[in-house]
Amino acid sequence: MRQTQLKFNKPSKAERGFSILELLLYMAIFTIISFGLVNMISTLNKGWTRSQVESEVQQSLRYAISAISNDIRKASFVSQPTAGSSGSLLDMNISGQSYKYFLTGAALQKQIGTNPAENITGNNVQVKNLVFYTVATPAQTNAQITATTTQFYIKVGYNSSNPEYSYDQSATSTVNLR
Repeated sequence: MRQTQLKFNKPSKAERGFSILELLLYMAIFTIISFGLVNMISTLNKGWTRSQVESEVQQSLRYAISAISNDIRKASFVSQPTAGSSGSLLDMNISGQSYKYFLTGAALQKQIGTNPAENITGNNVQVKNLVFYTVATPAQTNAQITATTTQFYIKVGYNSSNPEYSYDQSATSTVNLR
């Protein structure tokens, strides 16, 4: 019986494929590029989130200042705080109805008459400080003090436990009654 021997030709370099060393080098390059892309995307995401936080705080502050200022301008008198004093409650009379601004926890609220109070600031924004000061020439009107000017200071911040997203902003405004 005759035995045949199989002959294997040595494959050419193009047919051989990659060596282990080449594969390790390619994987290292791919890993470095992947880490760079993930780091860049993470940085962009943090920047976008930080921008959203700042925008939300600024928007809440502008809205609160606008709401309070508009109501003070319409008020016929301010009963709290009394002339020459300060406090965290603003109580005024607009067209015979009581309007109140006050803090409940860290939320700024507005109450008209006996209606339930409504939040002025959103859930993600907390009021850290609120002070009203009546600068006025006192004049007695039905046991109420008629105020001519009311100043207020408000400081708001983002409600986050992550220090990267900690952002506070404050403002002071002075408004005259009409």
